[in-house]
Amino acid sequence: MATTIFRNCTLLDCTGADPQPHSTVVVEGERITAVNNTEKLNLSSDAASIDCGGRTLMPGLTDAHVHAAIIETDFAKARRDSVATVAFRIKDILEQTLQAGFTTIRDAFGLDWGFVQATQRGFVKGPRILFVGACLSQTGGHGDWREPYQQMQPLEGVYGLVSVPRICDSPDSMRLAAREMLRMGAYGIKLMAGGGCMSPTDEIEHTQFTIEEMAAACYEARTVGKIALAHVYTPQGIMNAVRAGVRSIEHGNFLDEESADCMRQAGAFFVPTLTTYFLISAYGEAERVPAHMLAKINKAKVRGMDSLRVAQAAGLKIASGSDVLGSMQPFKSMELGLKAEVLGAHAAILSATRTNAELFGLADEIGTVESGKRADLIVVDGNPLDDISLLQNADNIVLVMRDGQVFKDRLSARS
Repeated sequence: MATTIFRNCTLLDCTGADPQPHSTVVVEGERITAVNNTEKLNLSSDAASIDCGGRTLMPGLTDAHVHAAIIETDFAKARRDSVATVAFRIKDILEQTLQAGFTTIRDAFGLDWGFVQATQRGFVKGPRILFVGACLSQTGGHGDWREPYQQMQPLEGVYGLVSVPRICDSPDSMRLAAREMLRMGAYGIKLMAGGGCMSPTDEIEHTQFTIEEMAAACYEARTVGKIALAHVYTPQGIMNAVRAGVRSIEHGNFLDEESADCMRQAGAFFVPTLTTYFLISAYGEAERVPAHMLAKINKAKVRGMDSLRVAQAAGLKIASGSDVLGSMQPFKSMELGLKAEVLGAHAAILSATRTNAELFGLADEIGTVESGKRADLIVVDGNPLDDISLLQNADNIVLVMRDGQVFKDRLSARS
């Protein structure tokens, strides 16, 4: 069993404690076995020793709202790629994501089970993937990508590679679709509980699905220890989703005090996704995003920061997701900087480490640097509490370890 000793690091363990300079962290195999308490360890003489030179050692970042399989914002352009090309482009996105310091992602629909298998077997050197497969949408909902003149869906899925939305219009159809996703190993069930910016025939103010429809999918998720996550913007949509059993609210740009209180009482997590609105607003026209979709993006962007303030005031469990699409995939870390404007740097980082781990049901495995946890670690050249923008440049992430295996090491050359 390989042993790695990280010496002379500034430890940001993401338990909420202040950074600890001159720290030592020991990794044996896939696990952290000691943090600043190495006296009783019987370390092998061939253990690898890494001098961090005072740099920050912290848990790997996580992203709770990724769409690694959405490689284009322009569906017409995406259809021109072969299946093989799509697969290699997704592989590049996943590997870049790990190199940027993200050791776990929750793909919030699009990525199918095949990339989980490929990553576990080492064919893709990417983050740990928690996938949901296809999202569930009503006819005319956010997952119904047809323009009014179209009868058939513009894109088809590829089993094991890319999942496209499933249209469900009754509790029974929701139950069947949820069971199919769970059969394939989905980590949760994604529901389109309201209108969306990037869909052609609805508005973001629309409330979608009945409580009974959503409750059927939520029940199926609970039976196997999973949760449902819901794309939704409006207070009514949020409250409907929470009352149906959803425990992960995605976006929520129009969150108000009443809907926040409903979430708090249910113990639901809030996953704002600020980055995608800023990026699509800035670059969407060049990416051929239609004008009516850009108008919805800008409407949601205006309210994003306000919803984060409401969530903070209500004491909600604030997680972290970026929701970046297409060419914007490399900018996942931008989410931390935007959150820090409201929450502060430390709380923003905790949202992408400790809180996300709790959301994923993996609080005993990842999210903090503690003995017994999985060795998902990154070394940052600098202190992100002083300058959180350090995390937005992958060059500042000088070492990445997932499950005790080093996937990036620029530290040795600098030490």
